[in-house]
Amino acid sequence: MIEETPTTEALSDVYVVKKHWIVYVEDFFLHAFGCLSFLLCAYFLASRGAFGGIGQSQSIYGAMALVGFVLIFWTSFFFAWTKQYFDMWRITDTHIVGVNQEDLLSREEVTVSLDKVQDVFFEREGFLSTLLGFGTLRVQSAGIDQDLVIECVADVEHASRVITESRDKRAVKKAY
Repeated sequence: MIEETPTTEALSDVYVVKKHWIVYVEDFFLHAFGCLSFLLCAYFLASRGAFGGIGQSQSIYGAMALVGFVLIFWTSFFFAWTKQYFDMWRITDTHIVGVNQEDLLSREEVTVSLDKVQDVFFEREGFLSTLLGFGTLRVQSAGIDQDLVIECVADVEHASRVITESRDKRAVKKAY
């Protein structure tokens, strides 16, 4: 018997698993650190005369380089944010739909029936993840080659409980 994979529009969400806000803060600080490092290096070199002889007529090139760098910084940050923001799992009453945003215009979608979910694990590593309640969520399923894994999940314990309860409700409904 062939099981037809439902379209994502036909499923009703029970819970949506998204990444924790700390992921975005981390990306921002990494990008800001890179930007600040570049600006400090440029200032240091300029104060030592490394750009020697740049007059008023040539200072426009420095401003254009700075604007170009800021555009590259924000574009890079946008790509990183997009990848993190669109990584999610949708838990429905019948399936788990995992969406992995690979690039700006490329994403991978995996649909697993709750009937095939064998085990649900979560782990929190470190002080910050324990304090803020985020961690890694892993679902073992029959029928697919690898586990479904999503990292830095907000309220990972609750998400694990929702998947387990949805699977158990689905098993009870199928029994009757």
